[in-house]
Amino acid sequence: MKEIIDFLHTVDMTNLYRHIGVTLMCWLAMFVAVMIDMWDGVQTARVLGEKISSHSLRKTLVKAGDYWRMMIFGLLFDCLGLLFSWYMLPYMTMVITLGILIIEFRSLVEHNRKKHSHAADVPQVAKDIMKARTLDEAMEVFKKWTEFNEMMNEATKTNKEEEA
Repeated sequence: MKEIIDFLHTVDMTNLYRHIGVTLMCWLAMFVAVMIDMWDGVQTARVLGEKISSHSLRKTLVKAGDYWRMMIFGLLFDCLGLLFSWYMLPYMTMVITLGILIIEFRSLVEHNRKKHSHAADVPQVAKDIMKARTLDEAMEVFKKWTEFNEMMNEATKTNKEEEA
């Protein structure tokens, strides 16, 4: 028993607090991402004139439950990591959270494609800017996308005026 108490006294509490803080931030980020996806899904359904049912909202809760189970698994892994001095952050929780955020971001892009929003172009714009080798090339890509977006907005406005 004395060995266990001595071991607990050697645990770096700063590291423990860091783990707790980062883990809570990751769990909060996951929750916020799921809520944003639900909000965007409801908005997309409204734009497309689709019925918003409790089944759709229940799917969000089921998805959040699946994510929570994955996060708990990561937490267990990270708790074991606390036993090692080199395990400075809850790496598994961070990796799982990053995966969830990527999945939810892709879901937002899909929603924006469904409702023909230009927000769906954001990943392609980012890719094009990252391919640029100089700041001038990046600014040229940005300018081209801005002009394209303005042209599309004008076309949409003209179509709406013709329909009215």
